[in-house]
Amino acid sequence: MKSSVKIGRDNTNDIEINEPRISRNHAIITDLGNGTYEIKDLGSTNGTFVNGERTSRMIILPDDKVEVASCLVNWYPVFSEPDSSRQFSSINEEPFSSIRKTISIGTDKENDMVLSETFVSNFHAELSLLKNGDYYIRDLSSSNGTFVNGARIMAKNFTKTDVVKIATIDLPKNWFLHKKLQQNLYRDHKKTWLISITLLVLTTISVLSYFNSCNWFNYGCNLSTQQIYLKNKNCLVHIVHEYYYKIDFQGKTYYVGKNSLFKITEANPDKENLLPYNSVSGSGCFIKTDGTILTSAFIVNPWLNESEWNTMIREVLKSKTIKNFALDRDYQICGESKDLKWLANGMVNNVQNYVAATSYISCQLNDSSSVVIRSVKKELPKNAQIIDFPLNSNQQLNPASPVYYSTGKLLQYNSVLQDTFYVAGESVDINRPVLQSITKTLPKLPEGSIVLNERGELLGHIQQQKLILVQHYYKQIKN
Repeated sequence: MKSSVKIGRDNTNDIEINEPRISRNHAIITDLGNGTYEIKDLGSTNGTFVNGERTSRMIILPDDKVEVASCLVNWYPVFSEPDSSRQFSSINEEPFSSIRKTISIGTDKENDMVLSETFVSNFHAELSLLKNGDYYIRDLSSSNGTFVNGARIMAKNFTKTDVVKIATIDLPKNWFLHKKLQQNLYRDHKKTWLISITLLVLTTISVLSYFNSCNWFNYGCNLSTQQIYLKNKNCLVHIVHEYYYKIDFQGKTYYVGKNSLFKITEANPDKENLLPYNSVSGSGCFIKTDGTILTSAFIVNPWLNESEWNTMIREVLKSKTIKNFALDRDYQICGESKDLKWLANGMVNNVQNYVAATSYISCQLNDSSSVVIRSVKKELPKNAQIIDFPLNSNQQLNPASPVYYSTGKLLQYNSVLQDTFYVAGESVDINRPVLQSITKTLPKLPEGSIVLNERGELLGHIQQQKLILVQHYYKQIKN
């Protein structure tokens, strides 16, 4: 009786499986002496599975199904064999792709491929062409077996470069050219072709009708709140920006942040052991296919916030970390990003889904202050799209009513970002190149929220609870 059984490709194992995906020493099963056993994976590449579940170590019972890589192992009887005995296991795989065509192999004339060989059974094996272009062979309980690359198999996936033997002989040369294995693109998929062409025609008509419904049928010119959301939800993003302040004083540059130990404001000549001073978050939207995002200047360059700026100065003076620093001395204030990143609407809020971004630094707030950030990937994420942005610097449009404001829900970790839109009934004259206050009936909107008209076209964005019309930054976006 054996106390343990080793499984692997090496010939020193109790159960030897001659298959490349099996590690030399793949797994070991130990008899615990109370009718239970312990299986342990020995650091294999392709894993050990019990009843379909991958495991590194598990207590198992005699009737549990054990697989190494994709090979089923008849392990329990081996414990009652003498210690000197060794077992060989046949490979039994499911096809890696759906089966398209199958031929039978054997000595009987009813087979598609007839082999005249004494050791070949009447109906020996079935060989199939898979959808992915590879092949699959299944032994039909033959007397002398089917082999792939020298390993006996019950069923296995293989390619044209693998060596396949039916009993003692190789498959005929150019076996893969058998007429019943050849694909006919039209005949094999006639029904699919007809359905696809019909769907393509119907889809084309539907898409053209949808995007031209207003021009063709005078329908859908003014959209509902739900239609506004569906049209623009894939344009929206959530932005997070961590940053330091920078103070240039008496020929030196000081970084202002939080002490990593006590979390109080201080200024240092370098950022080592200095946490960011603060972080801001807000909304934005894609405006170019290279991943350019429109948002508020106070998200792009949050150190332009005058209220926070003054608070920071008072904290630096209190910290006394800049020698001789005083309000009546000459100094310059700017900032530097620690981490600027964005998350597309509809994505799960976790670290892996955020994408880094860059921006131009502005040290003073004016009409040219940057209102865009740029994704370092220089592309839109899957399913994303740019906002409908039909305006140009010379175009004049009528006042828009109602107006739609994007607003994001509070993000919880591992929750899905779901921005939506509020509708306000007031009229906005988008031909006035001035800042306009938003309605007081709306809740406080996230910084950088976009503003749309009733056709889902971009009017502007929110900056410190005021609407900045698109004319303010049209040239900046265009360039």
